[in-house]
Amino acid sequence: MAPFDYARARSTAERLIAKFGQVGAIRRMTASGPSYDPTLTPVDYPCTLVDLDIDERTIDGTLIMRGDRMVYLSTAGLGIVPELSDKVMIGDVEHAVVSVQPLQPAGTVVMWQIIARK
Repeated sequence: MAPFDYARARSTAERLIAKFGQVGAIRRMTASGPSYDPTLTPVDYPCTLVDLDIDERTIDGTLIMRGDRMVYLSTAGLGIVPELSDKVMIGDVEHAVVSVQPLQPAGTVVMWQIIARK
């Protein structure tokens, strides 16, 4: 039996997110200048994402709250690994990253699953 081709699954995820998703950005603050008085500047990393409502049954009032968004983020063209300190730009609206998890079977990141909050 041939092993499962996770690279093909990644390509499929990238294609579906591109087809049904939208252009967005991961916004990361970068520091420049002296360490004792750094200047923080936002840098946007373009990405393709799918923005979804979160199922009412999963809202627990602590990690997931009413109004949070489920974001599926494509790996295509993404030059960074999303972090909790980043922001997700959905349209022109900035959302905080509450949770970020890779869908990563056998070490291949197929896509990123992010819970975002206004």
